[in-house]
This record gives sequence, structure tokens and C-alpha cells, in this order.
Amino acid sequence: MKRNLLTVATVVGLGLTFGWSTAAFGQYPPVGVGISVSDGCSVLGGSFTVSGTNFEPGESITLTLHSTPVSTITTYANSTGSGAGDFGPTTVTIPSNATPDNNTPIVATGGSGDSATITVDVASSTCAASSGLAFTGAAGSGLAFTGADIAALSSVGAIALALGGMLILTSRRRRRSTGV
Repeated sequence: MKRNLLTVATVVGLGLTFGWSTAAFGQYPPVGVGISVSDGCSVLGGSFTVSGTNFEPGESITLTLHSTPVSTITTYANSTGSGAGDFGPTTVTIPSNATPDNNTPIVATGGSGDSATITVDVASSTCAASSGLAFTGAAGSGLAFTGADIAALSSVGAIALALGGMLILTSRRRRRSTGV
């Protein structure tokens, strides 16, 4: 009876250890979607390219240029390969009748509901010097990753403790049964 109880307790303990630690095996920090533009400024009727990363592989992505008038383009994330979930570069053309505006948002929305936003300047005739690539999303969380991935090490330690406890109990039973 005690042996069955010990076996059940061991199995339950290991199950709980692995069940609670599986979330710790996930990628940290969690990767969010992000988009980048080839140039942070464009003139009316001009164009630039938009690229995105970490969307669901193969999903439909709607790029919306929130200018007046609003302009939308649909593209798809790569479904296979090392760039699965990425899209672009996709060319976005500023409507020639758009209203010039600094900080015109571009929103990339995936079919899964994930979205990322970046802004571009829409100028009437010429753009000021641009910084080039801009990126927002996964890298723009503002929090540095300063920890360590200890989930695997913690699981190995828990298993070692469980096995050590079982060996101690086994050796005590042998001593009692042999009278040593």
C-alpha cells in the first residue's frame, strides 16, 4: 500500500513539475509583430516599401495608410522557410491627392488580429533628410531582457530531487527488511 502511494505521489509530483514549467520553456521575451519602412518620408504621389515580421505564416495582412484619403493594400506573410511569418518589401504609394502630414500612421493588421504601427512623413514637394529605416513592434517594447532561461535547469533539479528521495526511501526499506 505504501509503495503504491509513493509511486502515485512521485508521478503526481513530476506531472505538476512538468505541467507548471512548460510555460517557462516558451520564447522570452515574447516576440511581437513589427513593421519597418524603407524611408520615413515620401512626397505626394511617391512611394516607399513596408516590410513586416513575426506575423502568422501565410496569413493575410492589410496595410492601411491613414492619410486623407485612406489607402489600403493587402499582402500575405510567407508561409514557409526561414522567413515564415514575414512579408515584404511591399510598395506603398502615397495618393497624389493626400493631405501632407507629419506622422502619418501606417498600420499592418494580420488576419489573427495582431497589428503594428509606424509613422511616415508625407510632404507636398520634398522631404527633409531622413534617417532611413524605421522599425516598430517586437524590438520597440522598451524592456531589456536581463534574465536567464532556467526552466530546463529547474526541471532537471526537480527530477534529481525526486530520484534522490526515492533512493533514500528504497535504502531505508532494505535496511528495515534485512535488519541492518
